[in-house]
Parts: sequence; structure tokens; C-alpha cells
Amino acid sequence: MTSTEATYLPSFDINEINEEITKNGIYKRQGEIPQIKTVFKLIKNLTLEEIKKKEEKSYPKYFTEISNKNFKYIGILTNELKRDLYGYSLMDNQDEFIGEFKEEKRNGFGIYKFKPNEEEQEIYIGEYINNIKEGKGMYIKIKKTIKEDSNGNNILINFVSGIGCFENDLLQNGIIFSIKDDKNNIYFGKLNELGEQDDTEALFIEEGNKIFKGKINKGNMIEGRNIFLNDKNEKIKAYYFTRIKDEKNGHFEFDKNKNEEKDDEYIKKAKEILDINYAKNIQDIYNEINEAFDSYKNYDKAFDIDFNNDIKNKIKNHLDKIIMN
Repeated sequence: MTSTEATYLPSFDINEINEEITKNGIYKRQGEIPQIKTVFKLIKNLTLEEIKKKEEKSYPKYFTEISNKNFKYIGILTNELKRDLYGYSLMDNQDEFIGEFKEEKRNGFGIYKFKPNEEEQEIYIGEYINNIKEGKGMYIKIKKTIKEDSNGNNILINFVSGIGCFENDLLQNGIIFSIKDDKNNIYFGKLNELGEQDDTEALFIEEGNKIFKGKINKGNMIEGRNIFLNDKNEKIKAYYFTRIKDEKNGHFEFDKNKNEEKDDEYIKKAKEILDINYAKNIQDIYNEINEAFDSYKNYDKAFDIDFNNDIKNKIKNHLDKIIMN
């Protein structure tokens, strides 16, 4: 998941902007370069007395729209005309971002939508430090198959979502939840630098009726306990297996009794995870994200939005509930 920030930002005379805002309450410029549009307003709910209490050079002062054919920014700029606090960016590569900025970089909480291709749409929701995904977050990779329910809402059909703690742009540990052809799979554990499931104490729930607890290496189950359940979540059968490799090929060794005393513990944990209903929670976050982007990419609507309460806190609360569980 990579992104390229837009590098073009028109030059402005800050004194000219201040003079125009003082006179007319708004600064507008359109045109000397085709398809360029700029609008500056004083940030809402900010008095002159409050501005004077802050450091004049760096304190966010303007709610702004800057746009051309391939790039748009709607949000807050400092006196040095740097993105700060929060805003919406449409980048040169057509990726989109709504979230918090500091000194031009993504810092704090944000939502990053990668430009969709014919096969999938990819989204990251979570924390940033200097443009790097760092802290609690979630990614959703949505396949092309999205359908509408009876109320006209988009329902995710085939997708995978990673939820947990990110470090240096990568999900390190957490939950991988996926739906494919109406079948749910949930992985609970660590991942390696390639994003593969890699944990000596992994928990994997397949289709809600098969539980694996044990060692997974590079996405492959190596050794552990398999437990099969019926529709009432009652154990039907279980066995411990070990993958054995020899010079010619690999094979499995089975033991029905090894670790049997822990089956109830594994089943209880799996039930707790299934009760969280990740599908609904992720669907709720996805709907909130679409609503946020639809609202915030329009300047007049965005100016009236309380970013913290209307976007950040609402989506972050959904995210926190999932991660804390």
C-alpha cells in the first residue's frame, strides 16, 4: 500500500489574503492557471483574541479549498499555508484522505482510500505518525462483489479486514477477518513482515464450525489442535496434528488425545470472538466512511462539519470497540 502526495500548491500572498478576508470575510481566486480554484475563510469558532494567544506563524487560521484537475485540498492551513489540524485531500494519483495533519504530514487519526481498480477497493482507518501507519488501526480490502440490501445500502460480500496494532506501516498483530462466498474466517494472532499469519499461539476459526489453535508459519498450519463443531457449537471431533517433513515429501501425524483437556477453553474463546460480530461492525465503519467522504469533499458542507464529533470520534469509537474486544 503506497501513496504519492500531490506536490503542487499555488503560491499566495498572505497579506493579500488577510486584507481580503478582513474586508469581505472571504478570499477567492480562480483562474490564472486553468482549473485552479482557491477559497480561504477564517477557521470557524475562532475569535481574534484566540488567534493572538497562539503562535502567529504556525497556528491554523484558515479553512481553505484549493483544487485543480488532479488535486484538491479542503481543510485548514496555517499562516505559512501548510496543511494542519484536519482536512480532506484528493491526491495526484487519485487516492483520498480525510484526517489530521501536522506540518503538512498525516499525524493523528485518518481515513485513507486508495484509488479503486477493477478488482478491489482498499481503505485504511487508524492512527498515523509522519505519514506512517502507527498505532491502532484497520484496513479493509474489498473485492468487486458488493451488493445492495432491500433498503439500498451497500453490503460487503467478499472482503478481508485486518484489525489491530500497526507499526511502521504494517499490521503486526490483531485479527484478520474475511468473508468469501458467505463463509467467515477469523484469524487471531501475529503477522510477519509480508503480512502472512505467523504465530506459535494462533487461533483460527473457519466458517464458524472449525477451530484451530497452535502454530502457523508463513500462513501454513504447522502444528496444533483442530476442533470441529456442530450447529449448536458442540464438539463433534478433535485431534492434534503435526506436519512432518522428510526428504521426499511431507505428511501429518495425528493424536486425538493430545491437548484434549483444553478443548473447552478454545471453544469458549472462539464463541467470544464470534459474538463480537465483526461483519456488522466492519459494515458500520464502512458506511460511516462513505458518508464522511461524501460530506467532506464538498467545501460548503465541510465548513459546517465538526470534524472531531461528526467524523473522527464517530468512526474511532467503532474502531475502538472492535480492537478492545
